[in-house]
Amino acid sequence: MYVVACGCIFPAIRQHTTVLPVGQYPFPTRSFALGLLLLCEFGRQPSQKGRHPGGYRCTAYGGDCRLQTGGLVESEAKAVQALKWLDALDNDPLNQDIKSRYTGYYNLLGMIYHNKKHFDKAYDYYNRALTFVDTITDSIGLLNNRGNVYLDMKNYPLAEQDFRLAIDLGQKLGDTVRWARALNNLGVLQLEQHKSEGKATISNALQLRQQINDLEGMYSGNRHLAFFALSEKDTATANALATNTLTIARALNSPTFILESLSILMDLNKDTLVSQYKTLTDSLNNAKQQEQNLFAAMRFDVEKEVLNTQRAELQLEKERSQKTFIVIIGILVLLLMILGIILILSRIKRIRQKEVFKTESRISKKVHDELANEVYQVMVKMQTDTNKGEELLDDLEHIYNKSRDISKEYQVLDASIPFDEILSDLLSSYQSDRVKILRRDTTPIDWNGLSSVKKNAIYRVLQELMTNMKKHSEATLVAVTFSQNRQKVEINYSDNGVGTLLKKQTGLQNAENRIFSLNGSITFETQPEKGFKVKLIV
Repeated sequence: MYVVACGCIFPAIRQHTTVLPVGQYPFPTRSFALGLLLLCEFGRQPSQKGRHPGGYRCTAYGGDCRLQTGGLVESEAKAVQALKWLDALDNDPLNQDIKSRYTGYYNLLGMIYHNKKHFDKAYDYYNRALTFVDTITDSIGLLNNRGNVYLDMKNYPLAEQDFRLAIDLGQKLGDTVRWARALNNLGVLQLEQHKSEGKATISNALQLRQQINDLEGMYSGNRHLAFFALSEKDTATANALATNTLTIARALNSPTFILESLSILMDLNKDTLVSQYKTLTDSLNNAKQQEQNLFAAMRFDVEKEVLNTQRAELQLEKERSQKTFIVIIGILVLLLMILGIILILSRIKRIRQKEVFKTESRISKKVHDELANEVYQVMVKMQTDTNKGEELLDDLEHIYNKSRDISKEYQVLDASIPFDEILSDLLSSYQSDRVKILRRDTTPIDWNGLSSVKKNAIYRVLQELMTNMKKHSEATLVAVTFSQNRQKVEINYSDNGVGTLLKKQTGLQNAENRIFSLNGSITFETQPEKGFKVKLIV
């Protein structure tokens, strides 16, 4: 059994490499490794029973090399090592054309497994090579090789299909070497199918090879015709053709071809001892070769799966790290949110405390300005004039009414009393002999559907409007209407007072702020001598 493989440059690079653990591949620097990637031109010739590998030429830095005479294991190991380097370089963004270089190495592995008679494995690698092929020349070679696998698998229709396609491509490309090779393989196929045109097909291929002085092709053609003559019991023709193969082999200075030619001539020799010696030698060589079949490419597949597992574990670890990072960020964001909420609540608390202080200050000022002074005046009257009892009672009643008004102004709404009654009580408290208050609900109002915050805002705004009316408007008629549209309550206030040029003082500004804080709206409309109108929606 013979194989031609590319291996001459691999020993030379061992000094540039370092052995690493499993899953890490020894390879030199990127630029050096790229230089060693081989541009492979491959050929396939018939071997025993019709076919044998013809040549596998590899060019690296202009060097031409060939490893022959049974170097299956070494060739296999080197092809596998090259694939490892390619895999390592495949992820380099600077090498977009790396995948095209897989073709030669997959083809070499296909040839190796074909010689080992692992046809399914060989077929698989040839198909892998075809997925990366990017030239017509390489396509022809791969079609020839895959056709030979089909031939050994007895799948004659697919073998003929590949050979004829290779012939067609070779003719169109003007590549006589590959055209003749495919034509020769087609002739072998025809002979195996016992078709008479097989001999003529091989002869035509031989003529093409003689025209371009293709010695390896001429050796192959004479060899096939010798086997055919031998099968036809034409010993004289077979002997002449085998002698031709020996002459060509010596011209090529190929020990492999010389040994095979001598083997054919020995088959033609009827010496029993020679035949027994040859049979036994071939049997021992085949057994030795089988022991050396270490299936390096199969190990490569296993190592690749291990590498993929390691990558998956790294990816999983990366995803775990990302998730941990996200959790940490989430916790930090949550803590910041909690801190923000605490700060906001603290600010709201300070604002409320400030408002409480302002309210207490207003109440204190009001009690001092309005009640304390009047109480003091009553006390003076009682000390200076004890006969004005009736007048003192009127003054005390006046003080009582003021204290009640102040109490109402700052009291908290009683949730147990219907809000409608609270509003009626508020409006009626501002009615007097001089001022008439009119209230009308244009639509039913669902006061229970309003929140306590909204109720309080409505109450305080109306209270401010009524107080403003009593102090400044000199109005005699006030109308307040209520209506509801879905969830919104609309209140319209109008009086016939003296009006004014609108200037939002503290009271009206507070009213406006209350409504805006509830996403409501409030508008004021007034002019001198034209009364005062307010529309609020909350």
